[in-house]
Amino acid sequence: MADRAFERAFNQALAGHNQDKEVSTSGRREVTVNPEEELRKTATPMHVDDAISRMLLAAKDKDYFRLLELPAPEVDELGRPVWASTAVDVSKAYRRLSMLVHPDKNPGPEAQQAFEALNQAHRLLRDPGEREELLKQSCEAAQRRREAAEAAATPEERVALFAVKKEKAKELQQHERSSYQAEILRQLQEKKERAKRKREKQSSRRRESSSERSAEEDEGGRDDEIGSIKNRGAKSKRGKPKLIF
Repeated sequence: MADRAFERAFNQALAGHNQDKEVSTSGRREVTVNPEEELRKTATPMHVDDAISRMLLAAKDKDYFRLLELPAPEVDELGRPVWASTAVDVSKAYRRLSMLVHPDKNPGPEAQQAFEALNQAHRLLRDPGEREELLKQSCEAAQRRREAAEAAATPEERVALFAVKKEKAKELQQHERSSYQAEILRQLQEKKERAKRKREKQSSRRRESSSERSAEEDEGGRDDEIGSIKNRGAKSKRGKPKLIF
């Protein structure tokens, strides 16, 4: 009886130990870094060995900035997207990276997919409308990065950051108002110039029309004068007396 009780206790303890082991193992699996996450965090420039996998992952994430190894967009103090890269930078990045995954040098379906993704990223970031839409979509992630950086700062640093942020926001608002006023003035000036050109064009047409009428009247007057002279000549011929012998 005691032996059976001991056996039950031992089995229960063993089961508990195995359960703890499974939990511990499960916990270790949870903290194990996902290979994709490791690849996303890779900051070194792409090279032949990892370019295809990194491009395909960036395409999967629809992160076209990372796909072209261009800086991620940020947000200003008013929450608007800010991106310093130009269309020239986009083309330079495309030409550099296309050499790593070009199908002529890298046969295989994955290289072809990576090259197509690279072409898509190049096209989207070169197009002003598409680029603007992508920048808007990136605002949320950029805001999270900014907030994470602020949260990691010390209380004193956060106070300083807040003061700088407030001052910068004020400057941006003033600049925005000035730009808005300048744009209004520009539009008003353009409107005045268009109205002036329209008046000048109408005046020119009136002068041309008046000149044409004057020319027609002069031509008509000359025709009448010629006709009158002809009529007088005809009458003169009819009125000449005939000599009778």
